[in-house]
Amino acid sequence: MHKSFNTLDLSIFLLYLVGVAAYGFYIYKRKQKAQLDTKDYFLAEGSLTWWAIGASMIASNISAEQFIGMSGQEPTSCWGC
Repeated sequence: MHKSFNTLDLSIFLLYLVGVAAYGFYIYKRKQKAQLDTKDYFLAEGSLTWWAIGASMIASNISAEQFIGMSGQEPTSCWGC
């Protein structure tokens, strides 16, 4: 298996990064004109569906478990050998 970060990988990563930043800036500019309060910020203006909120909660919970669990498993399993 080839384990290097080549030009294609870098270009895809940068394209994704620029795309997410551009979308965020677009939303920021669009919402800048509206009068918003903390209810709009914390509840996403009521626009999120139940499955999007649930998926976000599960994804954030799994990622925290993975960081802690995987760092403890590495010394015992010798993945890099």
